[in-house]
Amino acid sequence: MKDWLKDRAREPSTYLGTALLISGAGQLAKINEAPAIADAVTNAAPALSSGDWATGLSVILMSVLGIFLKEKGGR
Repeated sequence: MKDWLKDRAREPSTYLGTALLISGAGQLAKINEAPAIADAVTNAAPALSSGDWATGLSVILMSVLGIFLKEKGGR
């Protein structure tokens, strides 16, 4: 099972499917940020599928933080 998951994690289509799942669930739940999160996953897919987990996960993390964190300057 572990090898199967590793093999799926190396395929870019896995991340495309994940992004579509996030986008679809966001539409059903009316989460406005879901398409942006799905874009973050799609943008991180090449790094994640090549095994560069540090870059891929940091792209996703920074994208999600950029979506949800409030700007400090403007009120």
